[in-house]
Amino acid sequence: MRIFISADMEGATGVTSIAQCDSRRPEYAFGCKMQQRDVLAAVRGALDGGADEVIVNDAHSHMTNLDIGEWPKGARLTSGSPKTLGMMEGFDECDGIFFLCYHAMAGTQCAVLDHTIDPNVVYSVKLNGLEVGEIGINAAAAAGKKIPVALVTGDDAACREARALWGDTVVTAAVKKARGRLAATCLGPEETYKVIYDAAIKAAQLVRGKKASVMDFAPSWTAEIAFLKTAQCDVAATLPFVERLDGRRVRFGGSDPVGMRCCVSAVLDLAGTAPF
Repeated sequence: MRIFISADMEGATGVTSIAQCDSRRPEYAFGCKMQQRDVLAAVRGALDGGADEVIVNDAHSHMTNLDIGEWPKGARLTSGSPKTLGMMEGFDECDGIFFLCYHAMAGTQCAVLDHTIDPNVVYSVKLNGLEVGEIGINAAAAAGKKIPVALVTGDDAACREARALWGDTVVTAAVKKARGRLAATCLGPEETYKVIYDAAIKAAQLVRGKKASVMDFAPSWTAEIAFLKTAQCDVAATLPFVERLDGRRVRFGGSDPVGMRCCVSAVLDLAGTAPF
């Protein structure tokens, strides 16, 4: 059995500040340390829960945040960017998926560092009419290959978002309780290590027993993106498969959920080149 881990940073133990997730800031060293600790807890839990191999995709920013030097036998790291599927690169080679250090979607009240993919570009994303964040977008791609998401870790808001998609069939591990976008009551790293490790064992066992759930997502899909700036919409609308709806919104669709993940990234990457 092979487990895929998509590892972000904003939902890591103790992280509450943008500076802790920004490689240009001295506080970034703390973010990397906490992300690494949370990921290793999940890797070891997955292996002890029955996984033969764990593939971790570094999924934050430039995607070179994790240090493979401490990793146990059976763990693999996919590092660097760009990647074709971004946060989900390599998921289709695995039997089950964990989302580590994730955060809630843009606009979520009382959620640490809430955003959807690019906080400087995205106001909201809807898939088939449902507003989603990175949890939902990435889970929809996984649904295209019928691969279940078994574990989500982050703050309490991210965990609620996951349960809204899967109910009690997904294992969640909250490492902090949000007090606002830039504030939280955080559990200490020794405590969160055990919380994540135990959750990963349980999630791996669900995958092994074929009891983890695939997100309900139709193969034929429509995505609607609302941008922060009209200039971003101007640029995104130059793509031939994109329909402009109004000043801020575009719509596009297809029949392959994995292709959806690529299209969403392409539209947002292009929109991000617009001058403010």
